[in-house]
Formats: sequence, structure tokens, C-alpha cells
Amino acid sequence: MVVFVDKALLGLVAQPLIRDLGLSATRFGAISSASYLLFGVTCLIAGFLADRISPRRVLIVCGLMWAVGQVPAIFAVTGGMLFTSRLAVGAAEGPAQPLSHVVAYSWFPNERRGLPAALITCGAAIGKIALAPVLALIIVTFGWRAGFASVGALALVWSVLWLATGRLGPYAAPASSAATVAASPELRVPWRRLLLTRTFLGSLAAYFTQGALAAVIFTWLPSYFQHGLGFSAAASGTLFALPSVMAIVALLSVGTITDGLLRRGVRSRIARGVFGGACIVVAGLVLCTLPWIHNAVLAIIVLMIGYGVSTTVQAVTNPAVAEIAPARQRAGVLGVLTALGTSAGVLSPILAGALLDRAATPQQGYTTAFLVFGGLVALGGLCFALLVDPDRDARRAPA
Repeated sequence: MVVFVDKALLGLVAQPLIRDLGLSATRFGAISSASYLLFGVTCLIAGFLADRISPRRVLIVCGLMWAVGQVPAIFAVTGGMLFTSRLAVGAAEGPAQPLSHVVAYSWFPNERRGLPAALITCGAAIGKIALAPVLALIIVTFGWRAGFASVGALALVWSVLWLATGRLGPYAAPASSAATVAASPELRVPWRRLLLTRTFLGSLAAYFTQGALAAVIFTWLPSYFQHGLGFSAAASGTLFALPSVMAIVALLSVGTITDGLLRRGVRSRIARGVFGGACIVVAGLVLCTLPWIHNAVLAIIVLMIGYGVSTTVQAVTNPAVAEIAPARQRAGVLGVLTALGTSAGVLSPILAGALLDRAATPQQGYTTAFLVFGGLVALGGLCFALLVDPDRDARRAPA
């Protein structure tokens, strides 16, 4: 919730911030992309450190950094100060997603991880539904700087709660050391072999393409509601939450269905690979229809379905990759997946901003961006469906 409320914040402050700091759409897209520049690096570092340092401790540090990173934005008078803020916050947010999954999976066996993965991802949707309208009201009433201050305070509250309650469960790997690894070499597999499995590559394709779309949605969707569909700033903040309603429904449905199929003995290739990939393909194709839809209500429905269903990538890719990795390497491999997958966010907001700057009308620019990134998501979902087979790759990886 904290991470994705922060991502939603940048979209909510887009128009007043662009106006006050005199930024172009492309320049604002570059500031949004700053969140992803160190995201992957810290993701990798924290993922590998979590094999030796408790993920609980790493997440506490991340929470405190989320709060401190908001300070330059609160006092920003130039685009450079805002860029610095997003760089720092992105570095802190990088490890949060994979390590949250690692901690959650430590409480559940493999056949019951789909629903927890879905629930974690629902945090993003719940954050937008519950807090985005409140943030929009704060921004409209007190200015865009108040939005950054509010998210910083929320990060501090989360840090205190996590310090008091965060724990690892019975399925966590025991603490690593050189002695235990040497004594039990079968607990680890060569990284090259693990990362070149078809399951990892197929998951990465889906994760990367949906990550590109998500970065565009968080950066530009409120602006699309304002300049493309004609809603007010306050209404756009409320509408921003609507795709998340569908995301919650889709995530809980897919997570529950995949867990149920696995418990009934269906192979993970079908339960997670084919079924999950089909959902992602459909989501991308639905978004591709936006350039031909000129009714505002219908456009919102299409966005709800397309983006909402695309978020199910989290409910299938993370459990699939966790399934092929030994427990001691789970944090590291999920960190690699998240680092590489979210790296798409470095370029996608800039590309969307360039499409907007060059479009004849704002609506044409926004819908063209959704067509491009919707098509990429459909392609990523197809790769996932064709490549992912955790049962096979879990047997081959240790060989």
C-alpha cells in the first residue's frame, strides 16, 4: 500500500506540478522514470542480502527511507530537486515488493501461495481506492507539496507497525552461512541455470511488459481523465481508484483459482502458466481497443478491465519463480525478477510523454500510449503461457 500510494501520488500531482515548475510532458515523464533508475539495483542488492540478513530488517530500513526521500519533493523549486526525491524513494521501494513476497511465502506451502501473492498485490489497489481520493482532496486543498508530506508520514507509521509485528514464518529458509552452504550444497543451484530456465524467462517477459504499463498508468492516468476525458482534478483522483476495484476482484479470483487447481493435482504449467498467461493476454488486448472508444464511461470500463486484469501478473509470476528456487535463494531470485521486470518503468513514462507531446490532441496521445503498452502486455502474457513450466524447471535446475 505504501509503495503504490507513493506511485499514485506522482500521477495525482502531475498537472499542478507541471504548471508550477514549468515542465513539459516529456520532462515530467523523465522525473517519473527516476523512481526506477535505482529501483532495480537496490532490488538486487537487498534480494541477495536477504539470504544472509533477515528480510524483516531490510524492510524496516526501506520504510524509513521512503519517508526521508519525500523531503526534497516537499521543498522542491526545480525539476532537479524533484528528480532527486524520486531517485531516493525509488531506491527504497525497490526491495519492498520481492521481500514482501518472501516474508509472506515463509508462512505458506507452495500450493497455498497464490492467494497470499494476490493479497499483497491488492495492497496497491486498496491504496488507490482508500487513499488516492483522500490524497487528491489534500492536494486540491493544500497544494501538491502536502501530498508528498502525507505519504512521508504514512511511511513512518508503517515502519513503526512493521517493527512491532513483522516476523518470518515456519517455511522460511534457515539463516545462511558459509558453513551451512558448504555442508548442504544441494540447497543452492547455479544462478545461471536458475535464471535461464524457461519459467524465469517467461515470467520476466510478463513482468517486464506489465511493469511498463503500470508505470504509464501511475504517471499519466489522472491526466488522461482530466485532459482526455474532461473530468475535474478532484473527480480524476477518485476515478483513478476505479481500475483498482477490478484489480482486487481479478487478483483474488486468479490467486484462489490457481491455488485450488494446484491442490486438486493440476500441474503448475496449466494452473499458473497457461491460465495466468491467458488472463494477461486478454487484459492487453482489451486496452488495445481504447483508440476506437470515444465514450468516457466506456473508456473507463475498458481501463478498469484491461489494467485491473493485467495486475494478476503478480499472482502468477512470483509464485511460479519461487517454485523453481531453493528456499535459500528465493529472496535473490525474486529480487532479480523484480529488478529486471520493473526496469521497464525507466523508459515507458518518457515514451508516453513523447507520444503526448507529438499527438494532435491530448486524447489521441493518451489512447495511442494505451494501444502501444496494451499490445506489449498481450505479448508478454503469450510468452508466459508458452514458456512457464515450474514442475519441469524445478527438476532441472538442481541437476
